[in-house]
Formats: sequence, C-alpha cells, structure tokens
Amino acid sequence: MPQTEVQVSSQTAGTATAPQPSPVRTPAPRLHALDALRVVAALAVLAFHFTGVDAATEANWGVHPEKLFPWLYPVTSYGSYGVQLFFLISGFVICLSAWDRTPGQFVRARFLRLFPAYWFSAAVAFVVWRALPDGSRTGPSISESLTNLTMLQVPLAAQHLVGAYWTLWAELTFYLIFLLVIWKGLDYLRVSVFCWLWLLASVLIQQQGNQVPLLGIFAQPLNTALFVGGIAMYLIYRFGPDLKLWGLLAASWLVMQSDLVQHADGLRHDRGMDRHPYIALALVTVFYLLVLAVALHRLDRIRWTGFATLGALVYPLYLLHEELGWALIRNLYGHLGAWPTLLATTAVIVLAAWLLHRLVERPSQRWLRARLEQEAAQASARTGLTGVRPRD
Repeated sequence: MPQTEVQVSSQTAGTATAPQPSPVRTPAPRLHALDALRVVAALAVLAFHFTGVDAATEANWGVHPEKLFPWLYPVTSYGSYGVQLFFLISGFVICLSAWDRTPGQFVRARFLRLFPAYWFSAAVAFVVWRALPDGSRTGPSISESLTNLTMLQVPLAAQHLVGAYWTLWAELTFYLIFLLVIWKGLDYLRVSVFCWLWLLASVLIQQQGNQVPLLGIFAQPLNTALFVGGIAMYLIYRFGPDLKLWGLLAASWLVMQSDLVQHADGLRHDRGMDRHPYIALALVTVFYLLVLAVALHRLDRIRWTGFATLGALVYPLYLLHEELGWALIRNLYGHLGAWPTLLATTAVIVLAAWLLHRLVERPSQRWLRARLEQEAAQASARTGLTGVRPRD
C-alpha cells in the first residue's frame, strides 16, 4: 500500500509564479477509509471474475454463471467497475505519496511497490497456464511470458499472462506522465495545470488515424479522467476546496461519463454483457462521492487499523486471483458444486495473497530498498568527491 502520510510542505521562493493556497490543516496520518475502498474495489473485481458475465467466467464454470448464482450475478456483473474505483484512488494516493519527493525517490518507491509481487505472480500464472491449462484459450508463448516481466506487454504487442494485467499498464503510463510534473516540482499550480492539459490531450489525441508514436498512451480519456479526478480530490484534501478544483473535478466527471457510457454500451452490444450504461455511471459516480468524502475529511472517523492490514493484501490478491482462481474453479466445481467451490476458491486466493505479501513482497521490498539506499548513499559520496551531481 503506498504511503498515506501527508507532509505539508512550504513553498520555496521561485516554486510558482502565482500565490498558492495554504493547506487547511494537517490531515489524519493514515487514510483508513481509502484502505477500505481499495478492499471493496478488489472484492468487486474478484466477484466479477468468479461470478460475473464475462465469457471467460462461463468457460471456467462450464455453465453460464446466471444459472449457478441467479441472484448474485446481476450484482457482480458490475464488479468490473471496481477498476474505476482503483484508478480514482490511485490518482489521489500517488499525488499524496509523490509530494515533496524527488523523481528518483518516486521511481524507486513505485518500482518497489509494483514489481517484486508482480514478478512472483507472473511466475505463478506461467506455471498455472502449463500445469492446469484452460482449453478454451491459447496461453501466451514463452517469449510473451518473459515480455510480461517488463510490464510493457501492451506496447510490445505481447499477450497478457493474466487478463487483469491490463490495468497495470494504465497505472504505469500514469506514473510516467506524472513523473514530468514531479521533475518540475509539485505544487498547487503545476499539478492543476498538468491535470487540465492531460485531460484535454487525452480527448483531442483520441481520434481516428492517429499514427504518432507514443501519443497513444495519452489517448485514454476514461482512465485519464479517473486519475485526474483522484488528483483533484487530493488537492482538495491538501489545500481545501475552491472553484478551480471543483471545476477540474467536474470536468473529470464529464469526460469520464462520456467515455464510460459509450464503453458500457459497446460491451452490451458487441459482447452480450447485459449491463445498463447508466447503472454503471451511477456506480462510478458513487465512487467519486466516496473518495470526495475522504478529501473533505468526512470519513476521518474511520480509523480501524484492520483496514490497513487488509489494504496491504489488495495488490497481491489482484495479481493472483484471476488465473489461479479460475484454475481452482475448473478443478473443484465438479466435486464440490457451485457455492462451496466459490467460497473455497476465495479463501485460497486470500490465503495466497497473504502468503505473497508476507513471504515475498515485504522481504523483497526490504532487501531491494536497502540496496537502493546503499547505492544512493555511495552515489552521494562520489558527488562530494567529484563535485559532479549524478542523475537522481
């Protein structure tokens, strides 16, 4: 879980050309409400993949999930929109954790957060593909599986080892784009202007016939709107609401609703996913309101530390649940039936996520962090000797 402690920085001379709003007050040291929302998002995505109406769900059960879970599936078929909640939270938390950090510190923190658990989950997915194959799909080749280790399988046109990995590319592009602002230094004005420019660029660049290399990473209006919405709500959290931030948040929602309704309508007609676009919009709007409640300090009273513990399992659970969960469903359903299989699979996935967090993620992060800090100290020492500052 990214650090959620806010350090309110003072603006140094020359940081911005316009007056900066003063932070309203020192926020709560831990945002347990955001941890709780991350848990909700993860469980929603898990429920969608295990009982929703996606074609792969039916292929792994061997029967349409509506027949197995007649009252559950109309609800969990909307669980995929947990991803939109993830992106909103990500915009908020990444802005929070990047404030007062150098680009190098930000890159190291994101690397430690994303890659150790991801590499292990990719290895698990590779083994599952070969030991417990899914006859309805063709697995990625060895070369494509190795490409997945870079997290760059989308631009390299390689198949995902796990379908849910597509969101990691969206996150990674967000980090790379936001790094430009961190390089200049984060403050109210720069971050606000960046959000407006990125939101506008995402809309204008998405046009037929765009063949300019790399511009495609900007042409994600739905994802961009969600990230920008999260950033706007962090600025509200840090500096307090004003008309400019309300306007940015409203613009984010308007772009989001346009792309979301079109996307949901397309899924409804092209893939037979019977989800009403305006129910989906209402759900994501509720997500906006929940994160906004955090930004306005309306949920500061939520301080149960268990949410932090559960929140730490969200990323490992997200990485592991799809291929491992489907393999368990394929092999348990014929012996246990629908509900026992669903409960057993969910329990195994939660246990696997806990083991990944405790035995792989935390130890590897500690080891890598120590090595990176040691190398940074050595580089700093060399700077003192040579007078040449290495790149951060």
